[in-house]
Amino acid sequence: MEKNSRLPLRERVCRELRQAIVFGSLTPNEHLKEIPLAKHFGCSRGSIREALGLLEQQGFVTHVPNQGATVKEPSAKEVEDYYNLLAVMEGKAVQWATPNLSQGDIDRLKSINDMLKRSLQKSGASVEAWIPLNIEFHRMFREKCGNAKMNWVVEEIRTRITRYRYTSLMVTAFGDYADDHDEIIASIADKDAPKAGKAMENHIQRAKQILVKFLVNDPPANAIFPIG
Repeated sequence: MEKNSRLPLRERVCRELRQAIVFGSLTPNEHLKEIPLAKHFGCSRGSIREALGLLEQQGFVTHVPNQGATVKEPSAKEVEDYYNLLAVMEGKAVQWATPNLSQGDIDRLKSINDMLKRSLQKSGASVEAWIPLNIEFHRMFREKCGNAKMNWVVEEIRTRITRYRYTSLMVTAFGDYADDHDEIIASIADKDAPKAGKAMENHIQRAKQILVKFLVNDPPANAIFPIG
């Protein structure tokens, strides 16, 4: 387990379990048994229970009577709620960031999106190449919007829905997302903050619609979906 003396043990365990859920090592409805987890982390069952309690508060774990804790399975309604929030928040972040973005920032956004497009042209294009670039693209707006609380809230929402991209394989949607990015960048270059914000909102809503459709259709649990 990662050593970090600044965090209580239960929070360190919580963080590692949360990462395992987010990146698919622990799958929906998987049982989280206290004794094996305590042995794995080298801690008491009490610390595991506390960590699982934190994860339940955060929406990653649910307690089933007579079964204990399990990884919570995402519902279409839950995904829709999170994405609706994200669309509004990220739309505002882009709108507020637009006046603060330099030509160098715009050039960097174009460069990132060009790399995203090139990643799609490679044989076997996959989400692994897309994720870090997409994260950098979206993060710039939160960092430049001038509102630190906005940055924190959006990061929290994105962390909670990151695991949903492991719900359905939709690499074919990546090209549409890159086109959305182009529209956002063009509006920013024109200094049209409201239009740029709306373009981001539409971008997130597109991702939501695709994912909700796949969740409703009960996709395979081991597939991957891009967050937008």
